[in-house]
Amino acid sequence: MNIEAFSRSKYKTATKPGDDVILIEPDSVLAVFDGATDPTGAFYDGESSGRIAARSAAQCTAQLALSGQLQTASSQEIFQSLSDSVRNAAVERNIAHPPSTTAAIVVTTADHYRLLALGDTGIRINGKTVYQHHKLIDTVSTAARIAVHGILSAKMGDADEAEMATRKVIFDGLDAAVETGRLTAEDVASAIAAAVAAAKTPHDVAAKFLKGGIRTQFHYANSVCDMGYASINGKDIITDGVTDILLPKAEVESIEIFSDGYVSIPADGIHASDWEREFERVEAVDFHKTGAFPAVKGSTSFESCDDRTIVCAIPPRATNA
Repeated sequence: MNIEAFSRSKYKTATKPGDDVILIEPDSVLAVFDGATDPTGAFYDGESSGRIAARSAAQCTAQLALSGQLQTASSQEIFQSLSDSVRNAAVERNIAHPPSTTAAIVVTTADHYRLLALGDTGIRINGKTVYQHHKLIDTVSTAARIAVHGILSAKMGDADEAEMATRKVIFDGLDAAVETGRLTAEDVASAIAAAVAAAKTPHDVAAKFLKGGIRTQFHYANSVCDMGYASINGKDIITDGVTDILLPKAEVESIEIFSDGYVSIPADGIHASDWEREFERVEAVDFHKTGAFPAVKGSTSFESCDDRTIVCAIPPRATNA
């Protein structure tokens, strides 16, 4: 199996590690884990809670592969084991904000590849078929963030300052932004309306979340509600949006596993260089992620919008063809 892997922290100066973790056991398991950025900014012995969660899940996945459970256990059992490992790591490190991670895993069996995914980390097969779940709550946050960014950019001359101010508003919540004078009531109404239009959610549902901010998002993780979503976060998981499929080896010519720091997927090419080329194109076209490539955060002069990771593999059959 020919394997390429590339991972880059969102911090452009590389002064701090990112939250993505890669697991590679050739001809056995390939995986990418995207730990959630700790909104408090806390680090534990030089690591964020997101990175700790991602690494704990990766270590648990390796153990499950060694025992054969990745091939035979149900997706519910597998992802619950990963979630339990994150809980144990959080207790061990005394992490304040609930840590969480996504997971996208490709497991080799005798005649098939098993694709397992929870969260928005994606898998692409043969450069065409994409398996990636997008959370409704992110659509709500993104639409509101774009509206807020437009309002603040018009008031602030520095693009970096506008982006960081926008992030703070979306994190702390719209109510807090009104209290501090950052936004008016009319601004808030406009941001909520944009979110409702984009996500097609009831007004009260979107408003409740946005007024409280992303700092309250962990309450929606593994919650059965309008904007609930599956998460590997130390709790009992739900399986909404979980991928678990078997593909015959004979039908698989290439495998790509990617984190959502790549907000666009390359139309041509299945190599890490193709993903980086697409990343650079997106940065040139929509640096602030408010237009053609909307996202929960935009880029600044010192940060990309997110950590990005890609693992590309060409199986032996395809290599020998």
